[in-house]
Amino acid sequence: MITLDVFSDLICPWCYIGGRRLDKAVVTVKERTGEEFHIRHHAFELNPEMPLSGMDRRAYRSGKFGSWERSRELDAGTVSAGRDDGIVFDYEAIARTPNTRAGHRLIALAEQEAQQGWAMAGRLLAAYFSGGQDIGDTAVLARVGQEMGLGDDVAARLADPALESAVQEDLKLAEHLGLRGVPVLIVGDKAISGAVGADALVELLERRTTEAPSGAACENGVCSL
Repeated sequence: MITLDVFSDLICPWCYIGGRRLDKAVVTVKERTGEEFHIRHHAFELNPEMPLSGMDRRAYRSGKFGSWERSRELDAGTVSAGRDDGIVFDYEAIARTPNTRAGHRLIALAEQEAQQGWAMAGRLLAAYFSGGQDIGDTAVLARVGQEMGLGDDVAARLADPALESAVQEDLKLAEHLGLRGVPVLIVGDKAISGAVGADALVELLERRTTEAPSGAACENGVCSL
């Protein structure tokens, strides 16, 4: 079993694209080599000062990028990039930019319960970017958690201090590594930047299966919003 460690945030469109490409690469390499992979999600916050209630997306993005027109140009770039990977970005449906801390706690819960943190991250990215859902809203997170089989008490369990500690450990690790953006996957001693193409990831992972014994930890690249 090779563990791949990925740093990601839930409001990063390139994390959505990069994650989809990594999933494709893992399936291909498993079919070719028989190697098993476990992708482990690590929390990162692009907007650590975001209010818990989030912000109006248009106001936030206009301030961040200088104008709403510039924000829409950047959105169009991700729409185009994601199309070949089967990702539909519905930016018109997104009303708010959320605080992602509670979402990261839900991912930590899914990992602790069933080693499904990566799958949960994918569900939340899809809920936000393709479904326009407010993933900073506890009710939304509880519903997604229930859909993923975490039970009917997800909302209450998200307040568990152990989940917050797990998120804080990830954030401290990201700071220690000097990360300034995401997604980040480190493969052995190699750090690769950006939402790397699936073909390049296949080559990289296949090489890793021959270089490292089963159980080696891997991580990957960085791409700032």
